[in-house]
Amino acid sequence: MTAASSSGDAGVIAPPSRVHTVLLSWHARTVAAGQEKEGDWMKRRSFWLYGAMALIGLGWLGGRLAADTPVDFGVAVERALAENSLDLFGIRKPLKESALGPYTGADSAQAVIAAKGLQVTVVSTATHPESDQIALWPNDDHPTHLFTCAEITGAPTTGPHLPVVERVDLSQPANANVTFIVSGLNSCDPVRRTPWGTIIFAEEAGSNGGFYEIMDPGGAFPSPVDVTDRATGATTDPRVVKRKAVGSLSFEGIVILQDGTMYLGDELRPGTNPPGSGSRGGALFKFIPQFKFGGIGVITDPALSPFASGSVYGMRIGNGTGNNTDFGQGTEIGQGVWLPIDTANFTDANGNIILRNAQVSLNLTGYYRPEDYDLDPIALARGDVRFCGANTGRMSNGGGSDVETASTYGEVICVTDEPDEKATTGANPVVRRFIAGDTQANYFDNVAFQPHTGNLVVLEDGEVEVIKRAGPTQTTELRGNDIWMCLPDGDDRDVQSDGCIRILSLTDTSAEPTGFIFAGSGRTAYVNIQHRSVGTGALLKITGFEIRKHRDLFDDGHGHGFDHDQH
Repeated sequence: MTAASSSGDAGVIAPPSRVHTVLLSWHARTVAAGQEKEGDWMKRRSFWLYGAMALIGLGWLGGRLAADTPVDFGVAVERALAENSLDLFGIRKPLKESALGPYTGADSAQAVIAAKGLQVTVVSTATHPESDQIALWPNDDHPTHLFTCAEITGAPTTGPHLPVVERVDLSQPANANVTFIVSGLNSCDPVRRTPWGTIIFAEEAGSNGGFYEIMDPGGAFPSPVDVTDRATGATTDPRVVKRKAVGSLSFEGIVILQDGTMYLGDELRPGTNPPGSGSRGGALFKFIPQFKFGGIGVITDPALSPFASGSVYGMRIGNGTGNNTDFGQGTEIGQGVWLPIDTANFTDANGNIILRNAQVSLNLTGYYRPEDYDLDPIALARGDVRFCGANTGRMSNGGGSDVETASTYGEVICVTDEPDEKATTGANPVVRRFIAGDTQANYFDNVAFQPHTGNLVVLEDGEVEVIKRAGPTQTTELRGNDIWMCLPDGDDRDVQSDGCIRILSLTDTSAEPTGFIFAGSGRTAYVNIQHRSVGTGALLKITGFEIRKHRDLFDDGHGHGFDHDQH
């Protein structure tokens, strides 16, 4: 028998005809929606064939197992994702497991292994070993430079200030293509290009982390602009300005809309504000400029930046109405409100708004170390504001270890700011859990949406020591941090990703991947390999991402929107 018919039989599986019907139904819907031409069916027959084989084949196997052996449908789904990765993800063959380390060689292209079809090349070895996030300049489609920010203490109490903001010239040799732009920061992490032609960067430095803006970032910088006083924001060049109106916190996740509205998170572990009290983790905030950007031109006058003045709001999840009474521990998902922050109550003597104090006062919702955020380009094209980001969690060992004493795998949440004319900011936040971490994929840090597809790339920053037990024998090996690619949520009932595959893994087990960002084509990406074992910068370029026509949600039928960009 290929399928059991008795409801009491532990080997019950879906009949093969049912699985085939589901696949055919999916095909019919894509044709009806105009996403696929009927003639494309033969070209893509392998997808349906292998998908059916992956699902049905396991069923046939299960039917031949002992009657008390359950059939694992979840394993079949994972197998189907891998078998059909080219069609679903544009990846020819995903990695089955994390890379085995440690790699201590000088060639940073060998510090990572890539899924079949992806190619890794070195962009720069002249960046700082702690370089973190990346911004493309002057645009996403045809970048000539990259800006990156080094996560080091650049403002020691004695000695010279260290350069932390770097500009990388993509046309120059990898060992000599960096110009140092700013020095004197503490743990610089996020960096972004604004719609009005500036670069912002910020510090992941506790409650006093600062937020800065560079005017005319493509201009000449014979020597780094020094932040001479982090508290006051004093600098040696008026082109670099501390934006106190945004607030102070431990910055990492930042999302900037076209008009200058901004979403940001505080990377804070639970129980640390105040220490040991069971206090909340980091909160999310929304900044609305007093004078929004009109969408045209470049701003060079610091006084005209949307970040010069504005209002800050904090997110509190609970009943998304005016009374908002059911907030607190256990209420992290669902609808909430943006609460206005009376900044005068939380401003220090130097004019810095300490947003962690506002979180405590307003009982804002906390998460386990909010990390990087990215704006969903597919939702934005529909007129919706949706961004996703990682809450890291905590692990004691690497993925798949037989010994694990924390098991806080981490997660990726997505926030949709739903319009509501009665709401304080004109919208209410709705939070959904998009990816739940597990024994293999965990300790999430950076995220990046792939243009055109809506696939989300998720980077790990976790432990690497994997302990395996076989009876009394115990062995230890080092396995590198991974980079995953995850599908959008489809039309199924849940609100989570439809599945993930492993696309990159680090062989240098002393390092972590960070700053992953796609060029506008969605076919090329850049990533930093931070704190490599050899102590050099490692800015890499990843090519070979394929975007199939039926997966390109921006394609206009003429190849416009992605074929023009070959970076």
